Amino acid sequence: MHEINLKAPAKINIALDITGLYDDGYHQVEMIMQTVSLYDKVIIRQQESGIQLAASAEELPTDQGNIAYRAAEMILNEADLNVGVDIYIEKKIPIAAGLAGGSTDAAAVLKGINSLYNLKFDFTRLSLIAAKLGSDVPFCLNGGTAYAYERGDKLKQLPDIRKTHFLIVTPPVPVSTAEVYQKYDFLKPDINVPVNKLLTIIQGQQQIKWNEGWANVLEGVTTHFLDDILEIKGIMMEMGVVFTMMSGSGPTVFGIVKDSKQAEHIVENWPRKGDFITNVSGLKAGVC
Repeated sequence: MHEINLKAPAKINIALDITGLYDDGYHQVEMIMQTVSLYDKVIIRQQESGIQLAASAEELPTDQGNIAYRAAEMILNEADLNVGVDIYIEKKIPIAAGLAGGSTDAAAVLKGINSLYNLKFDFTRLSLIAAKLGSDVPFCLNGGTAYAYERGDKLKQLPDIRKTHFLIVTPPVPVSTAEVYQKYDFLKPDINVPVNKLLTIIQGQQQIKWNEGWANVLEGVTTHFLDDILEIKGIMMEMGVVFTMMSGSGPTVFGIVKDSKQAEHIVENWPRKGDFITNVSGLKAGVC
């Protein structure tokens, strides 16, 4: 095998809270994350030496500034292999949008090189490498539904939630995660995020009632400087969406819809021009 093709799914946060601050400036978080059926395509080919990376999105760096490139460096160094890879990323997930687009590409590169060169690294070993790359990368290795805590890199796999249809809308404005967390420290929004209640419901494999106050503590921070989020949420509710929330640090907003037919109707009749909009469903763990 000289080439491998992988699908790298996006993730959303169906709850996000900040519970503290570490001495090094990183935030202590509690999150429930979910992979969804919006994918980048990652193609990895063997080559004799070096790392080459290209992408369909011109704004993506093709060197160490790309987390997928660093993932390739790390796993090849870990394996002590004197070989190389040629990586191509076909971007479908919006960039800098709170959907873990970079992290999921990095996870795909780790899994792909592990398979392509028959390294036989187990999940634990891959997770240790992933954690060095970024807090979302370990989750993206397996996906599904998971509880993330501490720096966001400690994970507890949860039962897959019941089939849920999501509407995803991303305004054409990239958002810096680091800047949002800095603004959080300044604004300190007082929001109750019942992560443990939602965790208990999912662990008990109960039906999630989306009107019970699930929240993202960063939503009020990003909406402080970006009006698009509240406008998108308002349009969603007017069009019959059951529940809306910003994902991650934004600016993506997701909505819960009754079925794919309703989602398709909203996509076809979405009034804002320039937004990325699609309908997706939740994925089970290990499914890409």
